[in-house]
Amino acid sequence: MEKLRTFMRGRYGLDQLSVALVLLGCLITFVLSFLRTPYYRLIGLVPMILSLLRVLSRRPEKRSAENETFLRFWNPIRQRFAVWFSHAADSEHRYYNCPTCKRTLRVPKHRGKIEITCPHCGTKFKKRT
Repeated sequence: MEKLRTFMRGRYGLDQLSVALVLLGCLITFVLSFLRTPYYRLIGLVPMILSLLRVLSRRPEKRSAENETFLRFWNPIRQRFAVWFSHAADSEHRYYNCPTCKRTLRVPKHRGKIEITCPHCGTKFKKRT
């Protein structure tokens, strides 16, 4: 274990972009495994090798900047999926966006057609729940 610690000293290590590259490589390999040509599966190794090179890099400032760029792209996508999954799990409420301020409003289900008043901007609109 000490040899591994000594080897990794001064190297960048694992971050979110490296993990995403490994998962992308696995996904590509899985999808391309359905093709009968064995060489296409090797395409999935490219992101995995890039991830390994990032982990072993001795330029932490460049790898950190790459990871920040990736997170600026990835975090909004991740947040949208988190909101979507939380709304899908809520079986007692419906979610609507206010037509004026675009905020998300939660209303109870199974109330028929109701008039919803946005608490933020005061806009009133009718929706079926």
